[in-house]
Amino acid sequence: MYMKSLLATVLFVMIFLKDASAQKYNGRFSGEQPGLSSSAEFVVLNNKLKGKVFMNGKQANIDGTVKDSASEGTVFDVEMSITYNYRSVLRGNELHFFIKFPELNDQEVELVMNRERNASITRPATIKSTKTAGAKDARLIGLWRHTEVLSSGSGDNYASFATDYFMEFKTDGTVLSWTGRSGGGSGNVSIEGNGSAKADMGEWYTEGKTLFLIDPVTKQKGSVLFYAEQNRMMLHDGGQ
Repeated sequence: MYMKSLLATVLFVMIFLKDASAQKYNGRFSGEQPGLSSSAEFVVLNNKLKGKVFMNGKQANIDGTVKDSASEGTVFDVEMSITYNYRSVLRGNELHFFIKFPELNDQEVELVMNRERNASITRPATIKSTKTAGAKDARLIGLWRHTEVLSSGSGDNYASFATDYFMEFKTDGTVLSWTGRSGGGSGNVSIEGNGSAKADMGEWYTEGKTLFLIDPVTKQKGSVLFYAEQNRMMLHDGGQ
């Protein structure tokens, strides 16, 4: 059962992001200011930021880059089909997002938003760890996260839903996988769900570019190809 669950996660998710300073932008933010309600949802891959910002329900698409706790790029107003420049900075869990409007003599409008959920990662309960022999590529060791964002529609019909997935490779040959919290919504309707109460656990080792995953009870073995660098990992089955 574990092997089926873990492999399904691996082949479906495919890309995991290791925690790094740029990954602080991953997630959802929201804020209220006089006359202005704003929210944002971002995904970062290789320091490239993609996402959406909503101002009083109006959608804008974000395309930018992240360096440390700062980001800059463009904002595309979907309703007006106009592109603006933006810059932002993260101060803890508080996001300051500035949009420059040329029609207002390049005046910047500041949006202040807070992260919607705790940035810390809660690890579910697990059963006692096991150990396995075999080489273990050091690049895989640590905690990895993938945020999947699903969206559809546009304007008043726009809806989105995001879910975090985690894998943790330990030096003793133990690998844990679990689903984190999820949330999203459309218009004034929001939905949020809790993550897994318990992590799936198995064993792992590597041979060349192949990652082997083992069910600790049945000893059933599965394998996937992997690619890893400092802050990024990809797992795939070798298909197109």
